[in-house]
Amino acid sequence: MNIGIDIGGSHIGVGLVGSSGKIINKKEVDILPEDKKNIDKKIITTVEKFIKQILKEQDITIKEIGYIGIASPGMIENNCIYNVVNLDLEKLDIAKPLEKEFKLEVKIKNDAKCAGIAESMYGSTKTAQDNIYLCLGTGIGGAAFLSNKLVEPRYRSGMEFGHMIIQKDGRECKCGSKGCFETYCSMKSLKRQIAETLELPNSLSGTEIVNEIRKHFNDLRVEPVIKDYVQYLAIGIANLVNIFEPEIVCIGGSFVFISDLVIPKVKEEIKNKKLLFNERKELKIVPAMLGNDAGIIGAASIL
Repeated sequence: MNIGIDIGGSHIGVGLVGSSGKIINKKEVDILPEDKKNIDKKIITTVEKFIKQILKEQDITIKEIGYIGIASPGMIENNCIYNVVNLDLEKLDIAKPLEKEFKLEVKIKNDAKCAGIAESMYGSTKTAQDNIYLCLGTGIGGAAFLSNKLVEPRYRSGMEFGHMIIQKDGRECKCGSKGCFETYCSMKSLKRQIAETLELPNSLSGTEIVNEIRKHFNDLRVEPVIKDYVQYLAIGIANLVNIFEPEIVCIGGSFVFISDLVIPKVKEEIKNKKLLFNERKELKIVPAMLGNDAGIIGAASIL
């Protein structure tokens, strides 16, 4: 058994994961705007508290745990997390306090790569040797697998799919650039646009806004927003397919809750606009099977 930790742009999740990839016990909490004032301390204290709660509830000791794995946005270097733009966090040195507290090895990997690992081992892409995992949530992250191996550059972590420029001089991104893929196709961006279009109250949660998207998906007011979203998402996915030629593109994050509505439109857009260099009879684009648990499972499955 290993401990898997998922640090997201809007939540913290901690789980006890068995050898078969099943989550035995899980704790989660949302990251609130007021938490961001001391976000590094918030993350570390929350993770420590959740691990202790899980051990107590399962009536096990830390000696029965193999390691602690962390899935985090941003750049991972020397077992430290840097440049988490959606949390305005320049550095999070979480491994040292956890190793000191629990006397266990701590492994850290980019959150989208962890989710991709989980889907490749236990989820939607386990039958594909070449696949792309794309996480659409607060931002956009991703992972590429060729011949069943995660593609990892020697210099930095790479695979920053969310920061492909898909619109010259486009919307400003938190990374400092303009026209990034995630400024157009993250679920955060879509939910914000839909909320503004439908004049939804600010008090609605992300889940409630997703429900409103489903409810009003064919609403004439929403149609232009969805059309733009589909067009930009098709461009981003086509770029990745043209580069990596995957057997399957798997999309995770909170996108999975509207995937049945959006994926057919994206596939149609790619086909009609002839966005692929190498034509295919069918482009397989599938929702992630493991949902928001993929980060935790992948973090507990880092080799």
